[in-house]
Parts: sequence; structure tokens; C-alpha cells
Amino acid sequence: MSIQYKELIGSRQVTRNASVYTASRTFLVYDDAGSFLSLEDAVNYEYGVQFSDSHPDISGIFANSFSISASRERKDTWELSWQYAEPVETTDAGGDDDVFDGGGDNTDNGSEDDDIFDPPSGGGDGGGGGGGDGGEQGDDGTSEDEGGDGDTEERTFNGVSITTGLALVDGYVAEASVPTNGAQGGDDGYLITNGTIVHQGGEPVTVPVPTTDITLSETQFGEYFDLNDVQLKAGKRNDASFYGFASGSVIFKGMSVQRQAYDMWDVSYNFVWDAWKHMRQIPERDRNGDLVWSDAATPVLNIYYKQPFPETTSFGFAP
Repeated sequence: MSIQYKELIGSRQVTRNASVYTASRTFLVYDDAGSFLSLEDAVNYEYGVQFSDSHPDISGIFANSFSISASRERKDTWELSWQYAEPVETTDAGGDDDVFDGGGDNTDNGSEDDDIFDPPSGGGDGGGGGGGDGGEQGDDGTSEDEGGDGDTEERTFNGVSITTGLALVDGYVAEASVPTNGAQGGDDGYLITNGTIVHQGGEPVTVPVPTTDITLSETQFGEYFDLNDVQLKAGKRNDASFYGFASGSVIFKGMSVQRQAYDMWDVSYNFVWDAWKHMRQIPERDRNGDLVWSDAATPVLNIYYKQPFPETTSFGFAP
């Protein structure tokens, strides 16, 4: 089990009333292995906030109470909020006679009961709301590592956007078979030998080709973002089945990266599927660009599939 203790960006609040300060901080706490995490384990995480801990930004105020509930943003995750205040009595948290200072844990109330609570059930499947062991915010209001044994980079909730549509293209032969993997073969292209001729004397008609735009998104954490040469794969087709789409039928259009915080990056990968595997039909022409008709009694015009995106690659970089 590896507990993750992540302070929510922007959750720090400080209130001043005359010369008296109070403050609060909120954390997401969960087990990145998906194991059972009890309320006690979440509140008593050894690298997390403890009663009587001083506030990281304001001296003289101390952690003196907390509230905890199931997160709405992430499955199997606790949302833990700590409040900070100045000690009024010597026995208050942070006072000279602080009873919490080094005595017991955050859930020890003197009772012999050791109730185990069910894990939270808020949120949806997958990650979201942050990762890594960090819980401390830096001066810029973003999260930094506070301890633990998690990785510095974590893929969380994967977003999916799918839009179906049509591409209107020049067509010469309807219902013609598309080559396996979208490979055109020789330099002339893949000769179409079946289907129904729809061109008129070598002039194409407009035909619809089903398409699907696919965007996969994720959030990555880390001080730096490494492209890993993913940009070099733009304009290439999938060399193997990709989320159920046949090999050669999906093109990687490119990616976008936005830095949302010091150590948080939103990454989107854009793809498009094409029923013709991105091939297009062209008629045979001579070096002058004129159509080449056969000398048969009924002249025939050869029609070829050409592949403008001949290179294929692995899409293993996608979430």
C-alpha cells in the first residue's frame, strides 16, 4: 500500500480578524494501489498533518481540528480539511501544555474502540484530483512533494472525446475494397478491380467517407514535461489495432500540452479514423496529366487508391 497525500491547489485559506489569524488547508488522501484505506489510515498518515503542527506560511497558528469526507472528484479517496488557529489556553494545540504534542494520534480520543470505516465511494472510475505523495504548497500556490514513496509523475483520469462525421471526397468507384492496412503497393498505387464505376467520363463525383475524430487526454505531474519525440509521429498511421480501430486506419494528428500549475500538465492527443484508411482514388494519367483510356472497344480508365500517409508507427504513447 502506498498512501498518496496531495494538497489541493488553491485550497489554502487565511482569515485575519484584527491581529488573530485562522487558516485551513485541504488534502486528497488515497491508496494508489487501489487497496482498502480506512479513515484512521488517512487521518494518521505519518507524513501528513498532525495535531499541533504549525502552519507552513503563518507562524503562531497550529493545526487544531479537521474534517474528513468522501471526495466527489475521485473514487476511493478521502477529502481531508485541516483548520489552524492560535492557542487560547495553554492546553490548546500549540500551547505550552499542549496535550496533543507527541501524545497519541489524530484519531485517539481515549476510547478503547478502534472502529474501521468503509472506504469512500465518491467520484468516478480512474484518477483525477492529483497524484504523488506531495502535500505541501510552494510560494506560487501549487503542490510540492511532502513525503511518501510515490512517483513524481502519475497519469490520472483519462478523458475521451469522440466525434463522428463525413469527409466529402472525389470518388470514381463506389464500394471498392480498401487495401489491407491502407498500403498502396507500387508507385502507381493500388489498382481498383471491384466496385461500381460512378465517374462520368473521367470526372469524379463527390462521395461521403465516414470519419471519426478522437481526442484522448490525461493529466501528468512533474516539474518538467518531456515530449519523448511524440511530435515526430504526427501524420503517421497506426501499425496495429488501436482501441478497436483496424491497423492503418487511424492517423495521429498531433498533441497539445497546457501547464495548469507548477507540476501539473494537461495533455491531449488528437487522432482521426477514416473508413478508406486515408487513401484517395485517382485516375491513371500520362506524364502530361491527361487521362489514359484503354484501346478496348469500350474504353476503360484505370482507377487507383493512393496513400498520402504511407508511414506507420506505434501509438503506444497514447493513454
